[in-house]
Amino acid sequence: MDGTAVGGGRLKISMLLCLALLAALLLTACAGARPVDGDDSYLDRAVSRAGNSIAVTASVPAPQEVEAVFGARLDRVGIQPVWLKVRNLSPFTYLLFLRSIDPDYFSPYEVARRAAELSPQSTAALYPRFRDLEIQRYITPGAEVEGYVYSHADEGLKAITVDLVGNRQLRSFSMLVEVPGLVTDYDDFDFENSGRAYFPALEEHELRAWLAKLPCCTRTAEDVLGDPLNLVVVGAIDDVRAALVSQHWDVTEEVTDASLQRVFSAFLFGSRYRYAPISKLYLFGREQDMTFQKARAVIDERNHVRLWLAPVTHRGTPVWVGHISRDAGIKLSGRFWPPTTHVIDPAVDEARFFIEQDLLYSQRVAKIGLVEGVGAAPAEAPRFNAEDDPYFTDGFRAVFFLDRKPRSIEELKVLDWALPDALEPFRGNIFDYYDDPHG
Repeated sequence: MDGTAVGGGRLKISMLLCLALLAALLLTACAGARPVDGDDSYLDRAVSRAGNSIAVTASVPAPQEVEAVFGARLDRVGIQPVWLKVRNLSPFTYLLFLRSIDPDYFSPYEVARRAAELSPQSTAALYPRFRDLEIQRYITPGAEVEGYVYSHADEGLKAITVDLVGNRQLRSFSMLVEVPGLVTDYDDFDFENSGRAYFPALEEHELRAWLAKLPCCTRTAEDVLGDPLNLVVVGAIDDVRAALVSQHWDVTEEVTDASLQRVFSAFLFGSRYRYAPISKLYLFGREQDMTFQKARAVIDERNHVRLWLAPVTHRGTPVWVGHISRDAGIKLSGRFWPPTTHVIDPAVDEARFFIEQDLLYSQRVAKIGLVEGVGAAPAEAPRFNAEDDPYFTDGFRAVFFLDRKPRSIEELKVLDWALPDALEPFRGNIFDYYDDPHG
């Protein structure tokens, strides 16, 4: 259930009229993007990783910083330079794979061609500067190199993986880097002062029992049952964000004048809006702490996740409870604001399986299990959320335990927890068992 974003070209005339009235307000609104602190710089925001006698540092300059370095607002032509510094104290030469930062990265000549659209200078005149600022690809023993990789633009957060190949080995470094400028819906979430140090620390079997006793669903501000709570992630906040952002999930923009203008623009041109605002739902007495979405072809189709920090930990590691659903269209909400709401795909377990695959591909999941608590609802007798959208489910919550160390899917531990009835006869073939009787 989502009430803020609006949809594309398959709307009814009544919805178009509603949006036309809204447009008159949006076109007179002021931009709401957050300015970059004048005392801050992309070097101050840099993130570093080290190992095997190699140190890698990365950052993403804000648009104003890019203009100061390159003489052009490259974000306006869809390009985002990523600054890297690599120090090689090993006895081997390494090759930097630019593709690891962006599989479709831009060459300096492509950047010059796009930048020429914003400049009185020609592509040929601009090219040497972009070429000279690109990072060196070969890093010899004892060398320290720095420069830029020209990637596609992301907002809010950017997942960066730096792959170095040498001595018949791959050295890989993964980082999550802040991208200034986007006012996100988690900006007012104070994780550091959340009181988590005083949350009960649960063992695995205790956590399973606690999760099964949670309410079935979220609630609206009017205390109406919302969407089912079908997702749990156990992991540090940066690991949760990195796992999602690395699989192209985007942060969500707060409702501001600027975001409303972008909503209307996406509607008007039938395009997608990767950071579209998402309405508020409630758990533990508050609205969601973090929201992520994966946009699809048009603004009325996307997958989205809301997450709340739970008042327990798993051996000191944060626990995040939430829900995932797939937006399949929009309809009039019957309210003055928001005037429209998304319609969810009623097969909510499909959305749960979608994020299960993404998290596994992120190579950050150590263990996975299912717990009861949502309550089964067959397609023949669906339940309804607060927007009166039907949904059906097997009634389980998927629980993911993250690990900062990269984990292949072959290393995944499947917990001997709940299982759909159809798979119960095959329990012995599915699960890995623990020696611990409480596992």
